[in-house]
Amino acid sequence: MGTMTLATLRTELLFDLRQRTDRSVSEGVTDARLNMWVNAGYQHVTHPTIFRHRELMTRFSIMLVNGTSGYTFTPVGGVNILALRSVAHVFGPTDTPTTFRVKLLPKDTQWVEQRTVATGAPREFYVEGSSMYLSPVPSATYAGHIVAVRAWQEAPELTADVDVTVLRPLWDEIVLLAARWRAELHLGYREMAEGTKSDFIGLLNEYQTFEQLQGEDWDWSSGLVTEGYMAGAQR
Repeated sequence: MGTMTLATLRTELLFDLRQRTDRSVSEGVTDARLNMWVNAGYQHVTHPTIFRHRELMTRFSIMLVNGTSGYTFTPVGGVNILALRSVAHVFGPTDTPTTFRVKLLPKDTQWVEQRTVATGAPREFYVEGSSMYLSPVPSATYAGHIVAVRAWQEAPELTADVDVTVLRPLWDEIVLLAARWRAELHLGYREMAEGTKSDFIGLLNEYQTFEQLQGEDWDWSSGLVTEGYMAGAQR
């Protein structure tokens, strides 16, 4: 977990913004606005299209029901899923390493709508809203089996002054830099924002070189097509 609290990040961000004094008026730099910029930077840094943080990897299972194609696409706790790492049909009621499994292939809605969906063992999936749909539709033979999902979840927003990020402490600096970039854009400091964005990308690229561990799937490509969060910041 990070070591800089939301209150500390807010203080440091205000310092980076040259100690703006218009703090109390509605059109000034209020705590609410500082919190908004900190969280915007935090959500940017933690999006898997920017960096795939191990702290935000998650897994959950969906139990198959005879004749049911659609399943709620959220794990227990209702966290938002931003991207998928893998989806597999596990031929059993529990997700154990020794249980036979088959990887499901990602498809889009149009692909499914252009054909008659059969029943049987699921081979493909697509996501629509908060639901995942399987094709073929599971038959009675596969009821009780599970679909094992590996994914990246959304980082929880920082709301209380004592909240810290879920990332390792060295990422506090990048979260602050991303927050400053968003703040400068909002305040109309375009030239400063471009410089901050360049610093942010440079530091992020440095971190990518020493945060990768052997055995991690850094060549992963998402099975769920998502738009890059604030995509303009990518390399």
